[in-house]
Amino acid sequence: MTLPSLLDIFLVILLIIPGFIAFMLFKKLGIREKRISDFETTVWSIFLSLFIYVFFSYITGISDIDSIRDNIFMPNNMLLITGLAILVGVIGGFSARWLFRKGIMAGTCWDACFRSAAQVGTYILIYTTDGKEYKGELWLAGLSESPKEIVIRKPKVILRDSNWRIIDEIEMGSVILFNEKNISRVVFLKDIA
Repeated sequence: MTLPSLLDIFLVILLIIPGFIAFMLFKKLGIREKRISDFETTVWSIFLSLFIYVFFSYITGISDIDSIRDNIFMPNNMLLITGLAILVGVIGGFSARWLFRKGIMAGTCWDACFRSAAQVGTYILIYTTDGKEYKGELWLAGLSESPKEIVIRKPKVILRDSNWRIIDEIEMGSVILFNEKNISRVVFLKDIA
């Protein structure tokens, strides 16, 4: 038994890439944010690549795997395969979004709230894990995979009595950063919907 050549390995990878492109587009456009294992991604990529190569074979008339291997590096064929991969991913993603994901936005509630708040410009109250309350103008917030940090301008610490009436607001410099370990709750002082 002989080991596969470097060219054979490269061709196998090249044959899987169209399915991978289609799968990533499908996930992004179809708002499928669940983490998928590498094995599942590989299986879906292979399945979608086979689907793409069926259309490629129908369009070009190249029907066996040896002919595909011999003709895959032709520029027209590369463009056709790439176009088919994009088409399958876009149609699949938008179809999944339209049929199954109506009204669902990409990202977390944190992302949606802070994107909306950034558009309208708002003041927020931040309750920290140590029981303090801060008020300030929202300036920056971490979204997606970034740490859930918040930066506010014109920060003030709010002191309240036992009946939750404001006793005093003490200025705390010009800008303050809260990391996700410090934040307990956030209150938006302007409608962000």
